[in-house]
Amino acid sequence: MENWDYKEIRRRSWDTAFKKGLGSWWTLVVVGAVFSFIGAANANQTAGIRILDQFLGLESTVSVSNVEILKNHVLNLPVFARFPFLSTENALNLIDALTKSYAWVIQLFGANAAYFNRNPGEVIWILIATALLSVLLRFFVLNASLIGRERFLMENRMQKNVRIRRTLAPYHRKYLLRLVWVGFCHRITILLWSMTVVGGVYKAYQYAMVPYLQAENPQITWREAKKLSADMTNGYKWNMFLTQLSYIYIFVLKLIPVLGLLVALPLEYQLDTEFYFVLRERSLEKRYFIEPAFDGLPYVEDNREGEPLYLLDDLVDDLVIDSEYGLTDLIAVFFAFCFAGWCWEVLLHLMQHHEIVNRGTLYGPWLPIYGCGGVAIIFFLNRFKNNPTRLFLMTVGLCGVLEYAASLILDFIYNASYWDYKEMFLNLNGRICFAGLLLFGIGGMFGIYIAGPKIREMIRSLPRKKQILICSVLVALFIADLICVAVFGFNSGAGVGGSI
Repeated sequence: MENWDYKEIRRRSWDTAFKKGLGSWWTLVVVGAVFSFIGAANANQTAGIRILDQFLGLESTVSVSNVEILKNHVLNLPVFARFPFLSTENALNLIDALTKSYAWVIQLFGANAAYFNRNPGEVIWILIATALLSVLLRFFVLNASLIGRERFLMENRMQKNVRIRRTLAPYHRKYLLRLVWVGFCHRITILLWSMTVVGGVYKAYQYAMVPYLQAENPQITWREAKKLSADMTNGYKWNMFLTQLSYIYIFVLKLIPVLGLLVALPLEYQLDTEFYFVLRERSLEKRYFIEPAFDGLPYVEDNREGEPLYLLDDLVDDLVIDSEYGLTDLIAVFFAFCFAGWCWEVLLHLMQHHEIVNRGTLYGPWLPIYGCGGVAIIFFLNRFKNNPTRLFLMTVGLCGVLEYAASLILDFIYNASYWDYKEMFLNLNGRICFAGLLLFGIGGMFGIYIAGPKIREMIRSLPRKKQILICSVLVALFIADLICVAVFGFNSGAGVGGSI
């Protein structure tokens, strides 16, 4: 077995963390702060972020009255009278647990007392959805995000001024599910072994290379990753431990929240990354190592020219939005859909109530929610037009989110309601309904296949200067309308939404 060069490993990790320039060091600090914020770093640094939250007033206790409103709503739910086997005590305990764990939700919605009193049920469901989303994010996304962090650190060892967005490099669609699964298996394995104490420490070192192996090769399986990590660390676990111990001041600095972020985390990150490259170089089994750039020397400012080319592309390249539509095209689509939506609402009200009114939230002949929906569908979903079924379902989902969010914002911020579907079949808090979503889905398909291309063709048939002039005038009129709303309030009156 070759000698383990403590000094060389420490020197390389120190140089990577602190001798590549202020920009590189600061990027490391930002990455450390981000992962501390999401709870993926040392507990003392995460505590430092919480201290900052308290200083800024972002972490506070909820008012007792708001919690009582939610509990009274639960007690008055008819479901407990219809199904005696359901326990109101369990429901109230759930409310207590949610309000303690997600106090910021109560603080946010409690800022508008009128909204809070009108919609306690919605607040409860938002609390439950927040809790479920938090569990999913922590359990799945966090596992994958750690792989992104290791990828960033590995590239940071090889070059100068790595972009923070490289933490997202492994998130390509074809890799993500496997990243999540392998990360889950890794965490569960360490968790189960940690119950034996000594076994947990041993396995933590034995499988320490798994995240780095995933970061280099996102297609690696759990069986392949754990075997290769075990082979790489075989005979070197004690050396790894002693090298970490030799950096004793890291442990001291980590006890100081801010100083830990500035010094300890960058150095700790790069030391662990250096372990991977040392063991990678010594490993006899190379078939899972796919990055030729990582076969070179670590960053040395005097003898490196340019930046290495990585096989793992930037996520931005994987998420390139369809470029069929330019800026003027999208502006034209926005106003065309705004006007079409306004005409639809006016005609619908005319047929139902035999009167003509401006059904828009603004004063002009446009409804921004239709324009935003049309642009969002074309901007994000146009590349799925070869799969009509998938496109329809994604359009329904996107429009549902936009309509619900718009209704919630109007209700919460302005105490205003411009539509109410509570009498409709399969509605959600009266903000969206099944029939409306189907119409949005059909409208979205019409926009992708017919309206969007026709609008683009029409606007492009004009000279470029006329295109810019028309779009500029429309945007100026729209901004003027927004100013009027800021001064006089939203449009309201008979047949039009308004204050609740």
